[in-house]
Amino acid sequence: MIIPYIFLAFFQAFFVAIIPAAAIPDQSKLDLEGTFSLSVAATSHQSRGFLRDWAAARQKWGKGIPKDVATAFSLLDSNGRVDVQPLGSDDIFIADLEIGNPPQVVKIALDTGSSDLWLQSSDTTYFYNRKGPWAPRYHPNMSRTSNVLKDAEWNVKYMDGTAANGIVYLDTVRLGGFEVRNATIQSALTVARRFERETGLSGIMGLAKSLPSSIAPPSKTFLDLLRPQLQSPVFTADLRLNATGRFDFGRLNESITTDNVTWLGTSRGSDHWDVGLNLMSWEGSNWWLHDFTATVDTGTTLTFLPDVLARMYWSDVPGMRVDPLLSDAFTFPCDGADGLPDLRFKLPGTEHVLNIPGPYLNYGPIVGDDTYCWGGMQSADDLESTIIGGTVLKALFVAFDLETKKVGFANKRL
Repeated sequence: MIIPYIFLAFFQAFFVAIIPAAAIPDQSKLDLEGTFSLSVAATSHQSRGFLRDWAAARQKWGKGIPKDVATAFSLLDSNGRVDVQPLGSDDIFIADLEIGNPPQVVKIALDTGSSDLWLQSSDTTYFYNRKGPWAPRYHPNMSRTSNVLKDAEWNVKYMDGTAANGIVYLDTVRLGGFEVRNATIQSALTVARRFERETGLSGIMGLAKSLPSSIAPPSKTFLDLLRPQLQSPVFTADLRLNATGRFDFGRLNESITTDNVTWLGTSRGSDHWDVGLNLMSWEGSNWWLHDFTATVDTGTTLTFLPDVLARMYWSDVPGMRVDPLLSDAFTFPCDGADGLPDLRFKLPGTEHVLNIPGPYLNYGPIVGDDTYCWGGMQSADDLESTIIGGTVLKALFVAFDLETKKVGFANKRL
């Protein structure tokens, strides 16, 4: 049920519980040991593709794509499977990772929605892109510290229609000058076509809350191995719109925030970074009370909110239209992008309001009709969870506590 918040203001005052950011040491009070930073650069060599980003999210977090929709928008490959295009624009952020001795530089996506650290390598066989070019690859035979993990194998299938599988090595991993020895490196024997053709992405590093890796027999995730070496059990994401962002590990760097960090507990029964939210508004609206659980996922481009809230927001945008084939996906006149209402979340039990500038919710023009743009926030109808994806995360400072399993939020300078 959704109700206006106006009648709750009196009671809200009794439940203010902002956890001070000082609960985790400030960066200025830390020495460099046990901390590191990774710059994450947006992939900018390709155009954005709303249809495939929309499809990828529904494959990953929902019930898949209806065949008539996949056929209508040419989302099927030659084998009849949903195929999403290579990662484009600022849809994902990629960092440099060094593996082995001497170090080999590869490019990885940091994904809080998965848990494996896997890479294309000299073991990889390519079926669609046989002659290359390929992304930078890991060559275990060129590292003097590489050892095969006997009888270990892995197979990961992302619900966006991509997959990979292979064998496992133990080797040294370096991130921003920080070193993890005998880390489990999942070397891909095969990868989906999406990864074969993406020359700027070697693999993925999963940073999910507690999701096991796909290695059999079971093995510790990279995050499990990293956590004991961090000075403080926390990492933070500062993603940026059309710009380089960064992840910090082992410290809480508040130098970019404009208010304190508020920490929210995550769902105990979930392996993902799921938080409970209940109050939302936008410019010109009341606060609306509607309880929902949202997954914080740096690996999903779009944001998906409860249908009733998403529909109310876009109904306030002049000229809004829905695309009936894409489960009523919301579009709006592109010339109104700068005037989109700011989206606001009031964090449960607090008076802390997160503000998402309206222009951040503009995904970009519709192919074939550049007068209308896709909304970067859509309805979570038919999804298993609502998703706080890149369109919202780029406007926020987000922290992940590996010990308490909490997620912290703050506004930041944009």
